[in-house]
Amino acid sequence: MERKLVDFWTQTLSCTLGTVIGIVLTFGTSAWIEYRERQEMERTAALMVIHNLDSFCEDLDEAVKDLQPIDSICFKVLGAKDRLETIPEDTLDMFVNSFLSHSFNTHDQTTETIFSSNIETWKSIDNREFIDLAGNCFSAKKLMVKFQERLEEEKNDLTDLFLKTIAFGDKPPKSVHEKAAAILRSATFCTFIVKQHSFYLYGFKTGQKLLREKTEKCKQMMNVTDEELQEFSKND
Repeated sequence: MERKLVDFWTQTLSCTLGTVIGIVLTFGTSAWIEYRERQEMERTAALMVIHNLDSFCEDLDEAVKDLQPIDSICFKVLGAKDRLETIPEDTLDMFVNSFLSHSFNTHDQTTETIFSSNIETWKSIDNREFIDLAGNCFSAKKLMVKFQERLEEEKNDLTDLFLKTIAFGDKPPKSVHEKAAAILRSATFCTFIVKQHSFYLYGFKTGQKLLREKTEKCKQMMNVTDEELQEFSKND
């Protein structure tokens, strides 16, 4: 009888222990999988944010590189408006054409849309400081995009003015020297040249520096390397 009782409890304990181990393994494995998925989601979300900001910083770098030589030429010609004969013809040609050429920038707003429309995406990132900084970066990016659009709108208006009053005016100038002189007789064009130098170029440089610093800080917070961003960009 005692032997049967021992066997009974042995079997019961074995079954119970097996069940407990099974439950622990099941829930422990599920919790681990959930934890890993949450970590992967956080990493992907952080990489999306930083990659978007890093790409925009590169766009700003190019915008400054493109605007700087144009600004230099315009300021040089403006400073010599009473002695245009001393300015080489190719420089004057670039000066005139600067009011006829435009850049068409398209900015990827997918990441901002995802994060602004889906609060769960933000919740996947367990770093409050990073979220706040990323939000500030997106706000700065939005301001810089508007800044670029404003510059292009002004240049579009100047193109229209050039075509109406100079290129197709009553007595359209023929030589590049005459075209440059006509532009410089207009207070609207001269004002824009000064504004392009002291407002737009300065604004681009300031915004570029500030946003780059903030983006680099985002990278440091989440321990993201440039190599990891490049790999993410390939797979995105």
